[in-house]
Amino acid sequence: MPYRIRPMQASDVDAVLYAQALAYPRFLLESADFFLNRLNLAPSYCWVAQAAPSDARAGLLGYLISYPWDAGLPPALDVALAALPGGADHWFLHDCAVVPSAHGLGVGQALVRTAAQGAADNGLRHASLVSLESAVGYWRRHGYAPVDVRSGVLAEKLAGYGGNACYMSRALAGTFPVSSPDAVR
Repeated sequence: MPYRIRPMQASDVDAVLYAQALAYPRFLLESADFFLNRLNLAPSYCWVAQAAPSDARAGLLGYLISYPWDAGLPPALDVALAALPGGADHWFLHDCAVVPSAHGLGVGQALVRTAAQGAADNGLRHASLVSLESAVGYWRRHGYAPVDVRSGVLAEKLAGYGGNACYMSRALAGTFPVSSPDAVR
């Protein structure tokens, strides 16, 4: 199935919500207002994978939401931000999901590579994310390593992502290795 990676538009949000609902349990779903907030704050960091119009299954195959961030606590799920932190040197990958019909096509990997390259080109030097337990292996294959979190505010924030969520980071320089794509948060 041919597809292209392109910048996300506000008109994509309904399709993003659908893809999100296919990828995640109900307690992790974020609202249209959340996606519009991040898109308004960081449009050059939000991407979608679009099937070719000639494909009978044409539509949104996946999405990635990210933005410049600092090394502090990750933002809470489904909470609007008034602004992004000034002087940020981290690329925070908030969410990346691929619809089930596109699993195995490299969509997730293409989204991550495109967004990571853009972040590096914009001078961001580090990458971080919160991974669900089921996706930790995926992110390890992309060079991320778990950050030791045993207690405190970060541990409390991670609890909102479900059992055994993991805060992970890596240097942004370098390539993102090939791996099997999936719904990856």
